[in-house]
Amino acid sequence: MSSDIVLTSPPDVFPAANYEHVSIAGDFAYVAGQVARDENGQWVGIGDAGAQAAQVYRNIGRILAHIGATPKDVVKIMVFLTDRNDSAAISAERKKFFGDHRPPHSGIMIGGLGSPEVKVEVEVIVYLPQKK
Repeated sequence: MSSDIVLTSPPDVFPAANYEHVSIAGDFAYVAGQVARDENGQWVGIGDAGAQAAQVYRNIGRILAHIGATPKDVVKIMVFLTDRNDSAAISAERKKFFGDHRPPHSGIMIGGLGSPEVKVEVEVIVYLPQKK
């Protein structure tokens, strides 16, 4: 691993078993797909995509704060959802989180995610210029 890459996770996001939640490389940070687990690892919003998306964006907010960023530093959003009918509820939570900041967004319909409870997963790319 290059010493120019920093892998880290905030203490208030449930730790992933096999990876860190964010990788900082140069001026960009890549946030791993977030799901609706709270800081204790409990599922939030079983069966409710809007409630899951709200937790996902809470997690993303905590990760951004951990690396000294805000939602306005996000340059790309990727949303993976398992049911097209959940799109409006998930989009509403995205709009609440980002406000007037509207970075490019991809919505990807898939047959399933890592656990049957998961209706939505979101990953983001963050512009985080290094202090020179």
